Amino acid sequence: MAKDYCVYHADKAANWNCVKCGSLVCQECFPAHAQSDRPPYCTLCGGDMRHLGVRNSMPPFWSQMPKFFAYPFALNGLVFLALLAALSIGAVKLFDTQSIVILLPIFVGVSLVIRQGLRVIEFTSQGRSRPPSIGELFDGNSTTLKMLGLLFAYSLLVRTAGHFGLLGLAAMIAFSVLLPASVMLLAIRGSLRDALDPAQVFQLAASTGWSYLGLVMVLLITSQGPQQAMQLLPASTLQHLAQSSPYLLLMMFVVSTAYFNMVMGAMMGYLLFQHHEDLGIRPDEQTSGTAPADNKALEMARAVILVRESRYDDALKHMAGMVSDHPNDIQVLEYHHKLLCQAGRDPERVVQYTERYLQALYDSRRKNRLTAAVDAARRVVPAYKPKSIALRVALAEEYFHQRQFKLAVELIGMLHKEAPASEEVPAALYLLARIYSEGVRDDGKALMVLDFLLQKYPNHPFTAEVTNYRKVILSLRQTAQAAG
Repeated sequence: MAKDYCVYHADKAANWNCVKCGSLVCQECFPAHAQSDRPPYCTLCGGDMRHLGVRNSMPPFWSQMPKFFAYPFALNGLVFLALLAALSIGAVKLFDTQSIVILLPIFVGVSLVIRQGLRVIEFTSQGRSRPPSIGELFDGNSTTLKMLGLLFAYSLLVRTAGHFGLLGLAAMIAFSVLLPASVMLLAIRGSLRDALDPAQVFQLAASTGWSYLGLVMVLLITSQGPQQAMQLLPASTLQHLAQSSPYLLLMMFVVSTAYFNMVMGAMMGYLLFQHHEDLGIRPDEQTSGTAPADNKALEMARAVILVRESRYDDALKHMAGMVSDHPNDIQVLEYHHKLLCQAGRDPERVVQYTERYLQALYDSRRKNRLTAAVDAARRVVPAYKPKSIALRVALAEEYFHQRQFKLAVELIGMLHKEAPASEEVPAALYLLARIYSEGVRDDGKALMVLDFLLQKYPNHPFTAEVTNYRKVILSLRQTAQAAG
């Protein structure tokens, strides 16, 4: 099936499609929640958005073969294989292989392999990337016995069909092809009745389309894995193990069988996850990447779409509404401010919202972003200065660190006259003296500012610090004069 791609990201598969205007967007452009009670609306036309499902964005299962064969090597998978190996060796060591009692550990081992395979299908169908742990195998559902019942039912059907010539042969092939669908139904529903229901079996196979037939072929080949793996050993080695260490030979066969069983379970589960919306499978939110609905992220994405469509006025109106809903959100204020400054058509709003954005940055201790916001605002309002004295001092300090001394002096150079009653003036004057001395290299002006500061605010808490700074400047001047 051909994939649909996002109109804004040509390399990304689309996740959403508008039923009205046909717009195709990916999850990045339109981060809506697929499990919403009602379809989200299209940003461009207001029509309902239809979720295309992960099958449009997930690669086909046959391209993921390396991952399937690596799947059992995850920690939980290795622990399970090690447990089976220990059980196999223990069974041979502790039980007489000629006694009927040996059937007990055999049944336990077979049950564990079956249960692990079914849980792997269930886990991967929910989008989980890790195998189930030992503890997660025992959830109270007797699917192991149900699996044995399913296999017995299918063997009975195949045996019966064998008595009807060519028609029976066709039925036998059909039963073999549909067996994986029944196994998958048993894994995700836990019901033998559902797994043997022809309507549900056919529906699952039809829902997954041609991919299901491809899966059946791959499963047929993979099921031969344990025998092929054992044949990789030289005949002499196999003979030696059979004579001297039969328990090792048994352990290798059991482990390889469990390994390929997990591989096939991962394949089946992956195909189910590709179609989980159609099959009613609820993905695991913690491990499948399905995040809870984030209305703010979606509304931000709507603004980006409007900008990409050159609908700047609509984008500004949309962001103004978001600012009302999220008055202290840095991300919202930043993008709204960016659009206002880029539009450049409303200087009054630029002044109003720049002050608001700067205050939010200051309150959240993100002072390093203050100067960029002011620089953007000044492209629209060249003489812009914040009304807040605290903001102007913080901005001057940032410009000072960036060695933009002229801009720093413009902000605080006349504060002692503009706002003589402000509590920020002493700190601003001290900063101004530092700018003149350390930045502009004009110690004369720095000393004038320090003298004024000491005279105007003799009892300020940092008077001693100002006095020491003045002494340092005088000492450096004297040293420079003597050297000159």
